[in-house]
Amino acid sequence: MAIAFLAAYLIGSIPAAWIIVQLRSNRDVSITGSNNVGALNALRVSRSPWVGIVVMILDGLKGSAAIWTATRLGLDGEPLHLQCAALAGVVGGHNFNPWLSIAHRKIAGGKGFAAGAGALLTFRPWLVPVWLGVLISSWYAFKAARGITDEAPASGVATLSLIPAGFLIYGVPTMWAGVAFSALIVPKLVHEVITLWRAGPPGESSATDDAAEDAADGVEADEAPAS
Repeated sequence: MAIAFLAAYLIGSIPAAWIIVQLRSNRDVSITGSNNVGALNALRVSRSPWVGIVVMILDGLKGSAAIWTATRLGLDGEPLHLQCAALAGVVGGHNFNPWLSIAHRKIAGGKGFAAGAGALLTFRPWLVPVWLGVLISSWYAFKAARGITDEAPASGVATLSLIPAGFLIYGVPTMWAGVAFSALIVPKLVHEVITLWRAGPPGESSATDDAAEDAADGVEADEAPAS
């Protein structure tokens, strides 16, 4: 299992977004925009939808390649256990990229959604529509409740849903794969989610702020010279 994890980690560490954006725009996506080494930030930095699509496909192929490699290296162990190790490895390599982290002397990487989706489609395909369904419904729920249109909160909820979904559809080993997957993805979203939730709906000021502004307007009116 350790070899399967390491091989998948190395596959996941290929920074597709960084390479494509460097070739097209000569910009470092790991320190530009949201600093996320993934398809969405590649799209934003390059301002090209095609770049985002290509990066998403390549990251998905990394996930598929990791599962394919783990099951065909002739390693000792149950195939499912090797596949679960490969899932954790490819997402770990993508999210905590060793090459970019060393270059910038800080943790750099992506969120692992495309790589994880590619891996799941290869060996546990029914989890992907569950993931997408929870993602979409959660996004609308957060938008309705707090006016939040960022994908981070919904992505966190959708990823955590893979734990019970994996158990109900495929059994205990897949549940633990969901736990490992969530442990690698959700912590990167927690800070962003908390910040968004505390900020409240965009453009909406609190009652305290409104009262302060009214008081300031009143003071300015009193101080204005009579005409």
